[in-house]
Amino acid sequence: MGTWRDRVTQSLGDAASRSGVLSETAGKIFAVLYLNPGPLSLDEISREVGTSKGNASVQVRELLDLGMVRKVWVRRSRRDYYEAVTDLWSIAAEVIGRRLEQEARSLLAAVSETEKELPDAAGDLVRGRLMSMRLFLELVAAGIEGFRRGEVMSPDALRKLAS
Repeated sequence: MGTWRDRVTQSLGDAASRSGVLSETAGKIFAVLYLNPGPLSLDEISREVGTSKGNASVQVRELLDLGMVRKVWVRRSRRDYYEAVTDLWSIAAEVIGRRLEQEARSLLAAVSETEKELPDAAGDLVRGRLMSMRLFLELVAAGIEGFRRGEVMSPDALRKLAS
């Protein structure tokens, strides 16, 4: 990596790869768009990132779904152009929220299945703790959904989620 732009692009690609939500290529595409002063076409994006146009298209769709980029109209062009969303807080909320929600829902599914298959010999203590864990995870999943939607988590809102 030679230039500062290359270092930032690679660092965002690496971070995206570790996120469990985005691929390295998607992270690099976001970096290229974020650091560019204007929108870029898929051809330009794929050239900048060093990937195929088809792969760039797939990754851009994922970034669109996450709200990290948006499609923009460029005068006198029939191509699709994209630019980065620069509200890093909303991006972080979405990416972190998705990752936490994936983990909570995965654990919730495992606990729910375990509750169904638990032998009678497991006892009331284990049943009570699994039920408590399931309820907690349901609350966490609902709270994360609210966080991702930008809802204010006031005490009243949390009580509503818990009921």
